[in-house]
Amino acid sequence: MDAHPPSSSNRPPRWRYYALFVLIAAAAVAVVARYGSIMLGGPQVAAAVPPQRSERGPILDRNGRILAIQTELETVWAWRPEVQDPERTATELSPLIGVSETELRNRLTGPTGSATLKRAISPAESEAIRAARGAGLLQGVRLRPDYGRSYPEQESLAAALGFVGDDGYGLAGIEYTMEPWLSPGPEGGYGNQVFLTVDMSIQHEAERLARRAFEEHQADSVMLLVLDSRSGGVLGYASVPGYDPNQFAEYPERARRNRPISDVYEPGSVFKVFSMAGFHHLGTLDADTTFNTTGLYERTTPPIRDLANYGTIDFTGIIRFSSNVGAAMASEQVTERAFYNMLRLFGFAERTGIDMNGEEAGLLARPENWSGRTKPTLAIGQEIAVTALQLASAATVFANSGVLIKPNIVDKIVSPSGRIVQNYGRTPVREVVSPATAHQTLLAMEQAVVAGTARRLAYEGLRIAAKTGTAEKIDPRTGRYSAEAFVASTLAILPVDDPSLVIYMAIDHPKAGEFYGGRIVTPVIREFLDFLVPYLGIPLAGDRTIAHPGRITVTPVRLPAIAETVPDFAGLPKRSLLPLLELEDIDVRIDGFGWVVRQRPAPGTLIQPGTTIYLELE
Repeated sequence: MDAHPPSSSNRPPRWRYYALFVLIAAAAVAVVARYGSIMLGGPQVAAAVPPQRSERGPILDRNGRILAIQTELETVWAWRPEVQDPERTATELSPLIGVSETELRNRLTGPTGSATLKRAISPAESEAIRAARGAGLLQGVRLRPDYGRSYPEQESLAAALGFVGDDGYGLAGIEYTMEPWLSPGPEGGYGNQVFLTVDMSIQHEAERLARRAFEEHQADSVMLLVLDSRSGGVLGYASVPGYDPNQFAEYPERARRNRPISDVYEPGSVFKVFSMAGFHHLGTLDADTTFNTTGLYERTTPPIRDLANYGTIDFTGIIRFSSNVGAAMASEQVTERAFYNMLRLFGFAERTGIDMNGEEAGLLARPENWSGRTKPTLAIGQEIAVTALQLASAATVFANSGVLIKPNIVDKIVSPSGRIVQNYGRTPVREVVSPATAHQTLLAMEQAVVAGTARRLAYEGLRIAAKTGTAEKIDPRTGRYSAEAFVASTLAILPVDDPSLVIYMAIDHPKAGEFYGGRIVTPVIREFLDFLVPYLGIPLAGDRTIAHPGRITVTPVRLPAIAETVPDFAGLPKRSLLPLLELEDIDVRIDGFGWVVRQRPAPGTLIQPGTTIYLELE
């Protein structure tokens, strides 16, 4: 009997094969998709990988002294899938890093993935976390390298430097305005180096004197600025009281104000040099014009007064004696529009454009809004509000034959490889007055030092042009000038025959002792010159000039090798010490300029891991 093939009714239906195939394919796709999500960095795994190294560029002074630099700290974070008991973990971690249990618990119980718990923790906090983890605590809590911002000079120059937020971006000052240069960018890597025009040796002396004046006179604040009058570069920028940008969040916003560019006030009699120079340039006042002052100008209500009756005085006499009456009388010869335009040419009522945020333009009403009293009161420094930097910048007109120079605090941008990316140099803005007017104004200001209100500034062998000021402040309660609150100030330009420096100091509301600028500010600047003259090599009359054939033989200075003990660096110049900064296993700190006069540890001290060598130069 022939065998018959099995009937089709005994086979599984064809659709079942298709269904099984579809199920297997779907499972395969799910597995591949899950594997791909993991391998390609899904949100959970990507967050668990520490970020690529990214370093913000440093800020340095004109001599290479570090003012702001990236520091490697650690950030504490958690991988939530490993945190089995968020409440217990929060309780264990809170006292170690100073974050509340409630805040930590909320972060630990968030969406699946990683949670940053505190950035840039201190080394002590890092060690405490490691010890706790070693004891079996803090399950799921980890540490990763992070980069914070450190300001080695602490409060020094803080007003200008500004600070960086937790996200690594500049929030104020140079850190903010130079963000595109300092930032390493979204791809990571290294940011550029920003060199400032500031000389920290000058800065420290300016801050020392400003701080002493602040304490001695119980003032609201003190500002002391030093500009290179030829380039406009800021050499010193003291603003007291200050703050420490390393802990900027601990200070109120008013303490972090950049006063030299953000505080506006009436300048008082210092302003007479600008109004008188403007009148001279406009041709309404020359060296031969005289005014018969009587100590009282009665064409305004209330009248404008002098401290004494100076009699008949000229252009020089108005500045020398700081005559309010003489300045008011001189203002009668010029139109309101011409006077306004001259003040605008000096840069008043406009920002200087310096590379810092928060700069104010000051206040100067348009001529159509002037009262009958405005013109004479403007001439003596009232009814106008300026910033300290604005006034110091305007003074560069007299130091540059009538040309206004833009102030600048950034010297150059240097790439991480050492290539100069951008140079910031002298930037003339416009011609304001004629060379003859600028020179005549300097000579008049010099007479204020020789035998006038700035005589306490006299320095043997050095020709100095200066103008003092004592401005009444507005009492916010009455809206009138206060009988107790003043701004004492002095502006100095030197040397007269070849100006290289503009110095401006203002003491806001001195409450102890005297309050006249000629009595409490000029002595401070005079003391400042005891440092500046030798430091900058400013020539004095009578200095001997020695002829030299012009050829010298220099013996190379050899840097002693560092082995097991600290060598003797005494007498070595700074240039020869620079290779020490490139050592990776030893930290060398160099302070000052010149030659090594002190060192710590002493020569012969055994070098151990973590040894730091401090070298002080003079």
